[in-house]
Amino acid sequence: MKTPRRIGILEVARLAGVSATTVSRVLNGHADSRISLETQERVRATANSVGYVVNRLATSLRTHRTGVFGAIVNSLSGHYQPHLTSRLQAAAQRRGVELLVAQAKAEAGEVAGQLRLFQEDFFDGVIMVSDLPGQQALCDHLDRMGKAHVTLGAGLTGPLPAVVTDDRHGMTLLFDHLTGLGHSRISFVYRVSRSALRDRLSIYQDVVGGSAGAIVGDVISFERSDSDRDAFKSILASPMTHPTALICGSDGLAIEVVAFLRDIGLRIPADISVVGYDNVPDTAYWAPPLTTVAQPTDSLCEASLDLLVELSNLPLEARITKRPMRFVPPELVIRASSCSPSLRPFSLA
Repeated sequence: MKTPRRIGILEVARLAGVSATTVSRVLNGHADSRISLETQERVRATANSVGYVVNRLATSLRTHRTGVFGAIVNSLSGHYQPHLTSRLQAAAQRRGVELLVAQAKAEAGEVAGQLRLFQEDFFDGVIMVSDLPGQQALCDHLDRMGKAHVTLGAGLTGPLPAVVTDDRHGMTLLFDHLTGLGHSRISFVYRVSRSALRDRLSIYQDVVGGSAGAIVGDVISFERSDSDRDAFKSILASPMTHPTALICGSDGLAIEVVAFLRDIGLRIPADISVVGYDNVPDTAYWAPPLTTVAQPTDSLCEASLDLLVELSNLPLEARITKRPMRFVPPELVIRASSCSPSLRPFSLA
């Protein structure tokens, strides 16, 4: 049987009408703004049509680069992180970049052990998604090992370099929406075990503190404990000071809050408005559909991959000196879980 002829990079370049260098940069994940997205798509489509496959081993021996990146995510369960991870992989595929994803271990030491894999020469860099155990120490460790890294979505106080949602703008959008409806008693619901919510808590406190009394409210802890639920119920039971609106630190937290409020006999939004943060894919189908801030997931993923590729192309000293934080603006999504405050007092079950 005759062995099929192996298609080479020069053949792909001829068919796509570009140089071999352009084909190499696109298919090895090193394309930059000088190569248009249209040209990148044409090169990938041509390579796919003729069955060309990048020889990663040969490339790495020649360039000491592989076009393969790693990502460590805090969790592949819950509401937002699985969605974020899937969009990150989709963004990598659009760029022709290989991205291998691992879920973080429970302890910082175990995560450090996972990083040994990503320190191998097979990987050009690592994206660390959200708040991992001991994340700053992990970034310092990667610096010492000479590996490019980017932190995605760990908030304003997370390690650099990073790509984050502009949460200050997002929280401002929620406050403007609720105060525009007539709410002045607005409380914030958070979970102390979620470090990613701390920035939103701090922003909430800044806005309330800077309102000169125009906005009042409590910070409500909502862990999965009877004591937190009893304290929450006591706040709601006060007829003169109970909040008319709740800002939840995340959509996942909002759905738990809505269930709790219904269990004690409250209607959303007739008795109390509830808004979230993230815009996870199913928020439009909750009952009621959730008003929330949409994190620009695709833009976050694109920006984090762009930054990681950019940093991995820099010499080590320049990479360590460069510590950018890139912000991506969110958007407000108004749905049925928020309305003007009711003038009718409610009673708890």
